[in-house]
Amino acid sequence: MFAQVQQLSEVLRQTVLPEQMARKNAEEELERLGSQVGYGVLVLQVVASEELSLEIRVAAAINFKNHIKFHWSPGEKSDKRPLTNDEKDQIKNHIVDLMLKSPNLVRAQISEALTIVSGHDFPDKWPGLLPQLSQKLLETDIRTLSGVLITGNSVMKRFRNQAMTDAISNELIKAQDAFVKPLLQVMDVLFRGVDTHAHNLENLKLCMESIRLCCRIFYSLNALGLTELVEDNLEQWMTYFLKALEYENQILAERDPEKESSLDALKAAVCENINLFIALNEEEFEGYLEKFVMSVWKQLVKVSSNSGQGNLAMSAIQFLTSVAKSTHNTLFAQENTLQQICEKVIVPNLKLSEEDEELFETNPMDYIQRDTEGNDSGTRRRAAADLVKALAETFNTEVTNLFTGYVATLLNEHLANPSANWRAKDCAVYMSVALTVKGRTIAQGATTINQNVQLLPFFTNHIFPEIQAADGVNHLPILKADALKFVHTFRLQVPKAVQLTMFPSMIALLGSEHFVVHSYAASTIERLLALKENRVPRFTPDDLAPFLQSLLEKLFATFSIPESSENQYAMQCIMRVIQFVGDRIRPVTSVCLQALAQKLLEVCKNPMQPVFSHYLFESVAALIRYACTDNPQMVDQVQDTLFPAFDIVLQQDVQEFHPYVFQIFTQLIELRPKPLPGVYMQIFPPMLNPVIWERHGNVPALARLIQAYLGKSAAQIVEGNHLEAVLGVFQRLLSSKALDQHSFQVLEGVYANCEASALERYEKDIWTLLCQRMQTSSTSKYIRGMLAFMGGCICQRGPTYIAEVLDRIQPDVFMMLLDKIWLPHLSWVEEKNKQKLCAVGLTKVLCEYPPMIAEGREALWTKLMDALVRVLEGNAEIEAPSDLMNDDGIIETTGYTAAFSRLVNATIPEPEPLPEIPNARDYLAKSLFELASRQPGRLANVQTRLEPETKAKLKQFSVVAKVTCVI
Repeated sequence: MFAQVQQLSEVLRQTVLPEQMARKNAEEELERLGSQVGYGVLVLQVVASEELSLEIRVAAAINFKNHIKFHWSPGEKSDKRPLTNDEKDQIKNHIVDLMLKSPNLVRAQISEALTIVSGHDFPDKWPGLLPQLSQKLLETDIRTLSGVLITGNSVMKRFRNQAMTDAISNELIKAQDAFVKPLLQVMDVLFRGVDTHAHNLENLKLCMESIRLCCRIFYSLNALGLTELVEDNLEQWMTYFLKALEYENQILAERDPEKESSLDALKAAVCENINLFIALNEEEFEGYLEKFVMSVWKQLVKVSSNSGQGNLAMSAIQFLTSVAKSTHNTLFAQENTLQQICEKVIVPNLKLSEEDEELFETNPMDYIQRDTEGNDSGTRRRAAADLVKALAETFNTEVTNLFTGYVATLLNEHLANPSANWRAKDCAVYMSVALTVKGRTIAQGATTINQNVQLLPFFTNHIFPEIQAADGVNHLPILKADALKFVHTFRLQVPKAVQLTMFPSMIALLGSEHFVVHSYAASTIERLLALKENRVPRFTPDDLAPFLQSLLEKLFATFSIPESSENQYAMQCIMRVIQFVGDRIRPVTSVCLQALAQKLLEVCKNPMQPVFSHYLFESVAALIRYACTDNPQMVDQVQDTLFPAFDIVLQQDVQEFHPYVFQIFTQLIELRPKPLPGVYMQIFPPMLNPVIWERHGNVPALARLIQAYLGKSAAQIVEGNHLEAVLGVFQRLLSSKALDQHSFQVLEGVYANCEASALERYEKDIWTLLCQRMQTSSTSKYIRGMLAFMGGCICQRGPTYIAEVLDRIQPDVFMMLLDKIWLPHLSWVEEKNKQKLCAVGLTKVLCEYPPMIAEGREALWTKLMDALVRVLEGNAEIEAPSDLMNDDGIIETTGYTAAFSRLVNATIPEPEPLPEIPNARDYLAKSLFELASRQPGRLANVQTRLEPETKAKLKQFSVVAKVTCVI
């Protein structure tokens, strides 16, 4: 075992080397080892090896965490090997003790792994965990307690963000029974430790951190609501919380203003706890509310603008926001109180911080993520803005008048010296947005606004001038960004005519040297072009026509600005512009194509920004979609321009881009007439290589690509002896529960495009594999795929042909499938096109397949007819297992696996199958009429067996189809 530990530690050491190839080889080796029994225990031994370097132990801990994540309970759709019960028991026996004695960096990873394990096994499959932890809580050594609390916090996190069920309730009761009373004793020990170690910084910080962990565990145990056990001890908890909020000791102050002190972290945790109580247990908390409001208020008045106190400020403001939203908001009803909140809490925290200014210049992406609505919930500004909204909801007139005055004061301060006092205007704009927006959506921005705010005058006087940038696009850039964000937010309220006059100015701002400014300009233009009113686009291609060329030039030029070579906002805007103008892009197609191809060549060498890359390929796909349809010459030009970059992707194995390239290949193939030129057929054999299908992120794109090849060049594929390799792909996919839907996709392409003579030698094996999979490891997803495929085959080849193929496997297999698979599961097929294939296919079976019409089959015939009519009427009872509603998972496999991202612009809507049959109901009625005409009296034996509702519906179908009802 020692040798194995040494060997594994060496592989782990190579994963942190600077050489990319060495890291890649090591990661692939770890993936291979991870499939072996006992690997989890082995890597845990590396984690525990104190003689190894910390770097290797941390790498091992990260690897262990990921191994646990994917192998502890992989689920039905995963191909990962689940850990054996023996492995799990060994890991659970050692992981807690390892947590207690590991260095902090290692402990952090093991903590995450423990959280995953407990999420699956605690408490039923890990009954010893709670007794083990609660016993260790009896320790009085603060260092030991710290480790136990870290472990307990990892375990109890599972109760956060849960919905209350009977099972969760039972687990929570067990956890509280084991933890609540010992935790109170620990709080007592720790607060006595605070007094004892008041002048010992190291021990005092450890006490503070441990009390914080107690608070976090308390939060987890009460996240679903107050229980009787906690309520019985509520007075003690509230006393401890209040004591923590009011505790002061200068020795704990951090010298680094950007670092959070242990005391501030504790006070923030207390604020989160009382915030939870005001949200879930307002009545029980009522007696303590006023004391805590006063205590939190004192904290906010004292808190500095240093980023290290940001969490405390945010948590405290969030508590006041919760109070403002509660029935106890009367605590703020006095005008003097509102004014103090505005002056001492809201305005100081709405001001731009030095950290934000620094981020704007040095890390603009972080600035955007913090500044953008929906992403800035972890900032003081967002917390203060939420408090403004909460107060305005209850005290609208008073708060609006109050803040309108503050906004005016700030704007006057700015006007007195615009260059020096620009921060005052920044605060005024932010305050106005917070006061005005009451509801918003991603698609439209602000949808509901505070009607007491004069929005358009504010826009005209203070926002539009910043957009026009008379002082230059680089002057006071944060104000330019504020103005663009304002337009972005209120795009629904600003009139279209005004917005059109802004386009030249916004296009000019794309040339700003500041990343945030030209990114906001691109994003704002993109959102305006996407804006719809009553589902109708606000702008038309004619509106954009005067600006189209300059807009595209500026957008492509942003990539030459330092730090913006892969600007996702600019690329998303390019994609939107191409989509927006549609085929009007054709005059500038060549220029756009060259620019996109050049950028693609650059990115292929070193992909860094996944979102940018996605929009880059979406832009390429959009250009192909609108410029190449009905334009074969342009298809050739696109092919010649893009293939050099695609060669790099495939030859140098740029795995991130494989799914995108395959989708673009498919798009080009679908735009070409039959047959495909030789260059495409040269590419086809490598696409069947099993290695490329091992990366699951490739599979959806590859399956559709194979379908496209079969649709255009099935005869060439058969003549080139590639059909067997295609069927090998089908067999490989069929064996995977995660990917079996794509096996049907490939097989549908084969059956739809290959001659029956080419398939004859393979058909028995194909259907044998399908039936074996049905028998051995069927899932609802598989059954749906099987029904749709079988229905399509019946429609194409006829029921007799398919029955004969199946009955060569075993006599009466076809009838057995109808009885055991079709009858109980037909209602599971919900997708419209697949449902049509099943309905028409079953109609053919019931009306054209002689053995089904023969005497002795009346019971099955009528049951199938009842089921078919229910499906056609949409009245079927769906009883599929839960995976019916789940999205298909993408499973990580060897090395880096790019998750599949569908290119919307490369996707052609699936054509409706069987266009010669517009309506499946009409087809059923006409088929029954033809059956009755061929065999008079044959349906008499089944009429009495059909459900009355079925007969009534069939009469309705016949009336609509204009045929005589024969049932």
